[in-house]
Amino acid sequence: MTPPPDSNGALRSALEKQIEGEVRFDKISRAIYATDASVYQITPLGVVIPRTREDVLRTVRLCREHGASITARGGGTSQAGQAIGAGIQLDFSKYMNALLDLNIDNRTVKVEPGIILDELNDKLKPHGLQLPLDLSTSNRATIGGMIANNSSGTRSVIYGATIDYVIDLNVLLADGSIINLQPLDETALTAKCAQTDLEGACYRTVRDLASEHAEEIAHRYPKITRRTGGYNLNKFVPSDEPFNLTRLLVGSEGTLGITLDATLRLVPLLKANVLCVVQFDEMLDSLSATPFILKHQPSAVELMDRFLLDCTKGKPEFEPLRDFIVGDPGAILIVEFSGDSADDLPGRIDQLESDLRERKLAPHLHRAIDPDAQARIWKLRKAGLGLAMSQIGDAKSVSYIEDTAVPPDRLRDYIEQFKVILAEHSTEAGFYAHASIGLIHVRPVVNMKTAEGIDKFVSLAEKISDLVLEFGGAISSEHGDGLVRAPFQEKMFGPTLYRAFCEVKQTFDPDGLFNPGKIVHAPPLTQNLRFGPKYQTRKVDTAFSFSDFGGLSMAAEQCGGIGECRKTLTGSMCPSYMATRDENDTTRARANALRLAISGQLGPDGLADRSLYPVLDLCLECKACKTECPTGVDMARMKSEFLYQYHRHHRPSARTRLMAGAEHLAVWGSRFAPLSNYIARNSLTRWFNEKLFNLDSRRIPPSFARRTFLQWWSRHCQNDNGNSQADPEAALFADTFTNYHEPIHAIAAVRVAESLGVRLTVPQRVCCGRPLISKGFLKEAAQQAAATTQTLAPLARLGLPIIFCEPSCYSAVRDDHPHLLRDEMREQAEMVASACVTFEEWADTKVAGLIDSRNGDDEPLFRSGPRKILLHGHCHQKALTGMESAARLLSRIPNCQVTVLDSGCCGMAGSFGYEKEHYTVSQAVGERVLLPAIRDKETDTVVVAPGFSCRHQVEHFTGIDAHTTMTLLETLLPPSPTNH
Repeated sequence: MTPPPDSNGALRSALEKQIEGEVRFDKISRAIYATDASVYQITPLGVVIPRTREDVLRTVRLCREHGASITARGGGTSQAGQAIGAGIQLDFSKYMNALLDLNIDNRTVKVEPGIILDELNDKLKPHGLQLPLDLSTSNRATIGGMIANNSSGTRSVIYGATIDYVIDLNVLLADGSIINLQPLDETALTAKCAQTDLEGACYRTVRDLASEHAEEIAHRYPKITRRTGGYNLNKFVPSDEPFNLTRLLVGSEGTLGITLDATLRLVPLLKANVLCVVQFDEMLDSLSATPFILKHQPSAVELMDRFLLDCTKGKPEFEPLRDFIVGDPGAILIVEFSGDSADDLPGRIDQLESDLRERKLAPHLHRAIDPDAQARIWKLRKAGLGLAMSQIGDAKSVSYIEDTAVPPDRLRDYIEQFKVILAEHSTEAGFYAHASIGLIHVRPVVNMKTAEGIDKFVSLAEKISDLVLEFGGAISSEHGDGLVRAPFQEKMFGPTLYRAFCEVKQTFDPDGLFNPGKIVHAPPLTQNLRFGPKYQTRKVDTAFSFSDFGGLSMAAEQCGGIGECRKTLTGSMCPSYMATRDENDTTRARANALRLAISGQLGPDGLADRSLYPVLDLCLECKACKTECPTGVDMARMKSEFLYQYHRHHRPSARTRLMAGAEHLAVWGSRFAPLSNYIARNSLTRWFNEKLFNLDSRRIPPSFARRTFLQWWSRHCQNDNGNSQADPEAALFADTFTNYHEPIHAIAAVRVAESLGVRLTVPQRVCCGRPLISKGFLKEAAQQAAATTQTLAPLARLGLPIIFCEPSCYSAVRDDHPHLLRDEMREQAEMVASACVTFEEWADTKVAGLIDSRNGDDEPLFRSGPRKILLHGHCHQKALTGMESAARLLSRIPNCQVTVLDSGCCGMAGSFGYEKEHYTVSQAVGERVLLPAIRDKETDTVVVAPGFSCRHQVEHFTGIDAHTTMTLLETLLPPSPTNH
């Protein structure tokens, strides 16, 4: 369906007048919705984000009137191109995501299409129920998308796929009518077929085609557990099963109608699970073992090969999860057993191990009985998709032939032939996924920017489709047809059934309104590719070095669209998306916008394009994506670089310059304290700052300290006759925030260190340049980085650990400075970075060493204190070091329970929360987990937050003063004459 040339403005105007939700026709929104997790890119006419069912009805009616197609979109994680199209993108995920009804007795739930699977299961868990479709993308996959795709998951060997759980659907048809689809007996079916409307025609067509082609269906549909290709006519061959048209809509990829709500069947939660991981020297050996493993009736058998396991190395989020792996296996199988009693399950592992050893198939088997240990292994497996796409450079693991499945007993021979074809094409690939049902995702490494790569892409697709047919398998088994497998429909199902599929589409959607080009009438395989021989990866002269990616362009291209940044329940990425639920605020959107701008697809202005600024504006530079995104997107660095490039063409505001100069404010504010505090914090000044600088008057700025930490340190050294700096064992960095605003934390760090018998030195004051980096003043930041490096390098050469109280300053020196500096200075910055530690890392190691050396002396190093601690980590701390050391250190307090909050970002993010236009988002980020947890804490619980900004956010919204690790431990030190 191609709209008339002059219809876009009229359609936009009509939508804006009639839609309660959001209507976006700006170039940046259209660009952001042009991609999913596939190799394709199609820019839509516009985007509609409906709030209500009526919005959906009006959108369909107006698009039909104006000749524009519609592609319904959930999480946009489709790997085959189902979620993109040239018409209107209809995004259900932001608003239409409610749980409408829960019937516990009947074990059913009614939901809107935009609800996320993990969020639904989180609501069901207190009732002991679940929708057991554990997708690897479960933390961002919407139910509507799962219905469109007939999604399944890790435990599909026992639970099946989405089609097995859909009871009824309310569906909007192409003529604007809403129909209810549910199981029908013969009488009800006859009545439906007798109707003279579109609904009646749909029922008649499906019934007649299934009956007419029953023999061809039996011959052509693969005899395997998992298949998503084509339309599900096999579900309507005459049988004793009730006729339920939901079975056609499930897996139809939004090409036949739009789901408005769905009623789903639920099952009880699994009562008990155990895992074992079986290692193999060669991947084919693991596939040989799979049929024997299946005889033991596991609930899951998941493969990860060496290629994928190697992708976890060097990644802070994932390498620690490899602790169960011994050596360098060619592949592992993650085998799960489930049951009603945990007592019975370890014995099943014993039986499996005995069986495999008798067959000489199990060189090593690891048991994971503890739920936390199991969760770590599953986390590694769920990251498989992103890890497979995490290569640096133009050649990447590409999703196009990775969705094939064959009977499990033929899987080993099939993959052996698959590897031969890969070798013939001189490419490697990652292998992973559901060995339990004969589905192994294979992602060949291809450079899609070259003609040779495109030829390889096409040739591999043709060869593998032939191989799948030879083995009686399916080319689409989990991820759907979309644009990448729809061209093979006639080859896979034959001309008779392909014509039947076309007739189904014609009946339901005669004008091609819904998601055209998917399943039938597909464009050529190489049309609409995201990359291609004409794609330009342009070089940008940058302030930051992006050599670890191959340049800024390739750093942006590192995003594969898998949407891990759309998760909402756990982790830190992406805090602004968690607050707004807006696709424009995802890391994925920002990376795509930068990629398109740099490659010239947004226009001639490149990174100076004003439309880019709002997309990057809500990036809090938390660095979570650097760790939590499996492909390793570093959006914090890219945002700083963008601001630097942007400022070269657009003069930064007075507020931006003011906040970037936080160091100068601190110096002068401290010099004139307490007068400066009175002036800065009174209501008249705050009103003035709001009017002049757009700084929110509700925020009270941090106080300046009259006596800085360095002044205290000088007096401390005099009182100690200089002994503190004699033959120092560690250096303490006097950052700007601690020195000029809150010196109590550095003072506490000194006292804790000295109580542990450690002599400290404090280098002369230098500012790491964190505010400059955050605001994009990178030339000035590089000067600060050079000064910091020159100051700290002699300490690093001596082998001294350089201790940081403030995590954001630690991250600047550790993570940013080596990318800001060049040549020899960069080498020195890397040396300094390797010496940097947070106070928690350093103290945890030091305390552990002291305890080990005390030869059984059980006297605690700290006195008893609070019974409970809520520990909120700074984003940069979580991204670069994790919170394990801080939790261990605080757990040394006698009789104290430490809870590490999975609170993500606090929302303050340096100066972000002070800026008036960001106040609401800043609060919403904090209210997701952190602020409610603190308000609800018990009276004998203290809050620990290492981050300067985090503590101010907590105090502002809860009135509670949070400790740092240093100040809390200082209060619990045994009496000592060295504490001044």
